[in-house]
Amino acid sequence: MRHIIENSFENQIKDLQELIRIPSVSRGEPREGMPYGEHVFNALRKAQDIARKLGFEKAWDVEARCGVVEYGQGDEIVAVMAHLDVVPEGTGWQYPPYGAEIHDGAMYGRGTADDKGAAVSALYALYALKESGAKMKRRVRILLGCDEERGSTGMQRYKEVEGEPTMAFTPDATYPVVNSEMNISHMFFEKKYPCTVRAKVGTAGNVIPGEAASEVPALRMLGKEGHASMPDHADNALMKLLRAIADSDVPPADKETFGALCDLFCGYNHGEGLGVDFTDASGRLTLAPTILTADETGVTLGFDTRYPASMTFAELTGPIDERMAAAGFTVKERSNSLGHYIAPETELVSTLMDVYGELSGDRAAKPISIGGGTYAREFQNAVAVGVTRPDRPDLCHIANENILLSEMKFNTLFMAECLKRLAAE
Repeated sequence: MRHIIENSFENQIKDLQELIRIPSVSRGEPREGMPYGEHVFNALRKAQDIARKLGFEKAWDVEARCGVVEYGQGDEIVAVMAHLDVVPEGTGWQYPPYGAEIHDGAMYGRGTADDKGAAVSALYALYALKESGAKMKRRVRILLGCDEERGSTGMQRYKEVEGEPTMAFTPDATYPVVNSEMNISHMFFEKKYPCTVRAKVGTAGNVIPGEAASEVPALRMLGKEGHASMPDHADNALMKLLRAIADSDVPPADKETFGALCDLFCGYNHGEGLGVDFTDASGRLTLAPTILTADETGVTLGFDTRYPASMTFAELTGPIDERMAAAGFTVKERSNSLGHYIAPETELVSTLMDVYGELSGDRAAKPISIGGGTYAREFQNAVAVGVTRPDRPDLCHIANENILLSEMKFNTLFMAECLKRLAAE
């Protein structure tokens, strides 16, 4: 299959460029037949066009919420789950965020790494398998989700309509295989009072702001944007703004409010200020403030936390509620997504690990746990694998997101070989 991937790679690059140029930010304004907005719908239609161009006759979607491309035969299904929606572009780009420009062997643009690059690689991997003439024992489905960044309701609707696949993997994390994902919670707390501060910070709950500004007082803080599951790799501009407001010439009520928030959040990436810093075999808890709104009615702060598998939701929320209440804040809303674990000895995990070891040369690699949440937790027998290499920085949700063309080719070959071993005779 390697030569098929090599011969079609220029077309694969062009297809990805066309997909990146569609600004399919998650959860756009709904329209008739477009539940997640026009741009996300256009990205779905473009991906389906690519599939049909590659000769896949079975390409449809579930209510424009999740695209499906199928090939093969048999009662059992191997699914590859990718997504076509992206987080907002943010600021600080060296190249246009939707330009799909290629510089020094890398394609730049929102979605190149998360997750349109993987979606196109999955389609071309299945194309290589089809063109190789392999006899299939299972059906393969490429699932193209359309709102992974904002709740995964599209994949949930797919499951309601189509049911569970036999096994599945999602190329939306890191190599090697991720067989364990931590619990995830997003929380919003509010304090109602006559506030004089005016600020609106944050683009998404799972994105650490690289820039944070307030209109009153007039302040602008810069940091480094990053994925909320990896706060140690970012520089949270919102934390800086909280401190700057607390230190500025604002009325006592504002100084007290923002000073209290600083005591709880500033300088901490693991919930130390809220009394929830905890570690187990699945990893260490992370907690990052990502959203701030301040107006005449008061202050609302939103934060993202990834907490260990052995920690209960009550053990997380108890100390947080107590310390936020002491600062005058009450719960406005919160969500909770339980973690996910698949044993390493299963056919799915062992096959993916074997392929990774052979193609990468790292035969000593072991399955890992991450704080990020992927489509894997939507199905009973599913894991995440790739597409970020262990020696490469994670570029998801930050400015200058890009993918090396060499890595794009590796990802395609990896998925093609995995599909061959899992779905072909």
